[in-house]
This record gives sequence, C-alpha cells and structure tokens, in this order.
Amino acid sequence: MKTDRFIVENMKCMGCVNIIKNELSQTDGISEVYIDQMKSEVTINYLSDKLSYTDIARKLGNIGYPVKA
Repeated sequence: MKTDRFIVENMKCMGCVNIIKNELSQTDGISEVYIDQMKSEVTINYLSDKLSYTDIARKLGNIGYPVKA
C-alpha cells in the first residue's frame, strides 16, 4: 500500500472536508482518505499503483482545492 500527503488550499470548513473526502473516496484505487482541516492536509492510502501523486493533485485542483507547491 502506498501513502501520499497533500497540503491543499481553500479548505476552510467541514463542508470542504466532506467534499474532498467524498470525491476522493469514490476514486478507484484509493482505499482510505484522512483529512486534517487545521493543517489543510489530506492523506491518501492507495490500493494499487494505478494512481500517482500527480493524478490526485490534479483531481484536488479540479474540485477547487489546489495542492500547494
């Protein structure tokens, strides 16, 4: 299992947390999503190598939560 952490922008409330968690949880290949709102941190556990850091960063950006560089 692979794990990546992302620091995201625009995560301001529990509504944001829920949007991110719901969107990522529905993505094939992701087994777990952990979110720390205070740190603006999203941690993803992958089931397979089909997804990359870049894939998830792009998805986060597409739903309005770009990853900080």
